[in-house]
Amino acid sequence: MTNFEMVEKLCEKANVTYEEAKTALEAANWDLLDAIVLLEQEGKVKKSTSHHSTQAEPVEEEEPPKTPPLRTQLRKLWALLLKLLRIGNTNHLVVSHNGKQVFSLPVTVVVVLLICSCMGVLIAVGVSLFFGVRYSFSGEQLGKESVNNAMQKATDMAEHVKESFEEELKK
Repeated sequence: MTNFEMVEKLCEKANVTYEEAKTALEAANWDLLDAIVLLEQEGKVKKSTSHHSTQAEPVEEEEPPKTPPLRTQLRKLWALLLKLLRIGNTNHLVVSHNGKQVFSLPVTVVVVLLICSCMGVLIAVGVSLFFGVRYSFSGEQLGKESVNNAMQKATDMAEHVKESFEEELKK
C-alpha cells in the first residue's frame, strides 16, 4: 500500500483531514494501527457517522395496507345507494300498447317489484310481449338509444316467435 493510499485509508477510518492523517502516519513510522491510536490519544478522531457490524440488520416488516375503517366504508356504501336511488327515481320504465303509453314506473319501483316477486313479474312481462306490449326506458341514464334498441329487439323477437307459432297452427 502506498503512502497516499494509507493517508486516504486513515482519513476514512479516523474521520480526520489529510494533513492530520499524514502527520500521524509519519509519527507512527507509517504504521496504520499506531497512527489511529496516536490520533485517539490526541483526541483528533472524530466520531464516525456510520457503523460497521457483523450482525444481520433487522428486517423491517412492511405493514399490510390498512383497510379503511368500517364507518368510511359504510359512508361510501350509503353514498352509492343514494346515487342508485336517485338514478332509479329519475329514469322510468314506459309500458305502451298499440303505440299508446299505458303507464310509466320509476326504475326503483320496478327493482322493488322484481325483488319481491321475481317470477311473477318476469312471467307477466314475458306473456305481455306476446300481446303487443312494448317496453322502453326514459330518463337521462337509461333513456339512451342503445338501451331502448335492446328492449326493441326483445319485443321483435317475441313478435317473431308469436308469428311463427300462429303459422304452425294454421298448417
